[in-house]
Amino acid sequence: MRAEDKERLARRQRMLARERGEPLPDPDPAAPKKSAPAKKPAPPQKSAGANASPKASGPAKAGPDESDGSDAPAGVRAPSTIDLLRLERPSARRRRRRRALLVALLAALLVAAAVISGAAGSAAAFAGDGLESLSLYLQRGGGWPATTGIRTPTRIEALAGGFVELDSEDVAVYSAYGTKVRTIQPGYARPALAVGNTRFVLYDRGGTSLRTESRTASLNTLTTDMPILLCAMSQNGSLAVVTESDRYAAQLDVYNPNLRSVYTWKMTQDQGTPIALTFAADNHRFAAGTVAASDGQLSSRVYLMDTAHSEMGASYAADAGTLVLQLHWLSSTRVLAVFDAYAAVLNASTGEAVARYDFGGATLQGVSVNDRTTALLLAVHGGNRLVVLNSDLETVGEADAGQALGVCCTDTAVYLWDVGSVSAYAPDGACKWTRDLDSRPLAVINAAQPLLFTAGRVEVLSDAG
Repeated sequence: MRAEDKERLARRQRMLARERGEPLPDPDPAAPKKSAPAKKPAPPQKSAGANASPKASGPAKAGPDESDGSDAPAGVRAPSTIDLLRLERPSARRRRRRRALLVALLAALLVAAAVISGAAGSAAAFAGDGLESLSLYLQRGGGWPATTGIRTPTRIEALAGGFVELDSEDVAVYSAYGTKVRTIQPGYARPALAVGNTRFVLYDRGGTSLRTESRTASLNTLTTDMPILLCAMSQNGSLAVVTESDRYAAQLDVYNPNLRSVYTWKMTQDQGTPIALTFAADNHRFAAGTVAASDGQLSSRVYLMDTAHSEMGASYAADAGTLVLQLHWLSSTRVLAVFDAYAAVLNASTGEAVARYDFGGATLQGVSVNDRTTALLLAVHGGNRLVVLNSDLETVGEADAGQALGVCCTDTAVYLWDVGSVSAYAPDGACKWTRDLDSRPLAVINAAQPLLFTAGRVEVLSDAG
């Protein structure tokens, strides 16, 4: 082998060893030091005769610095291509291994951080809800109006821009795009539901079974020791369950989204039984409206509790003989309590009433709360009346409501409906429009858009009516 070929082979071996991380081979001591070749004049061309040398007649071999283009001999290009492949493949494999190791390490750190902070369940729930929302967006279709098949609903609630509708046998879930997601048949004797943000709970009122649901799938089931009286769900999927008790007036248990018990409150006879319950936006504080018998009449009280503390929170005692109906968190520090005779805004820390609106003897027909606006439908002599209140329970609008059966308050309007029509009012009480309907309206809810429900059908209420 010529010295030039040995030197070229040794250089390739060193390149391969350096790329693989192996020790460099010792240079051949017999190899002559490379020096720049002296340029010689080209020899005269000889004809292929008897005096021609056999080596002179063959093709000239390419040197180490010569091009290996398409004109180069195949015997010279093949080793170069193989060497390049050998150089590239180990490097690419190492890069892939490094990336995979980095991804695995990052995932492990995230999981460890979630476990240490106690947020693993919440983080997983949040990620699952995000993927579910993306899937529903990609599967959107149908649109409004939509046919639900439920003609006599007992409960309709907004759910992540869509809704969940319940009757005595079936539960229909629709996305915000008017697409039917699924139908559930819980098989409960007295089915009831409570809604969080993207999840809801189905429970058997008076029974011992419940199941938590997302929009697309069943999540968990729970069997209680005592009959269930009431359930409420927070925005992150935490669940409060009120049950009967042998020794107490009732027992309230709070579960995390994975239905692991995190809080228990056993209520005495004086504290009463919860009939209204709602979570704050922080998912651990809650307001519970209870009712008890006192001096031969009903008495209501609102307790402001925190699952992070074992001691009792502040409370508010309602007027004697009044019944608590609804509770709403207006902010992190204020709770709206609606009773059958008046409404009050409570300080969440002290339980003190900081604002109040009395119904003046009128009967409450309906109430709807949106952010800090409250719409009341009051039955008075000669018909009904609409009253719109701000967060301090000051009147900002009033209107004659005729024979309206229900009320719904949204960001821009207040909707009333009777047996054959639906009307939209501005917050100041001015009527914007009235629309006659062929079917009797059953409800209006504030979803991603205002939705009007009739028997087996739902449609969007536009600004034009």
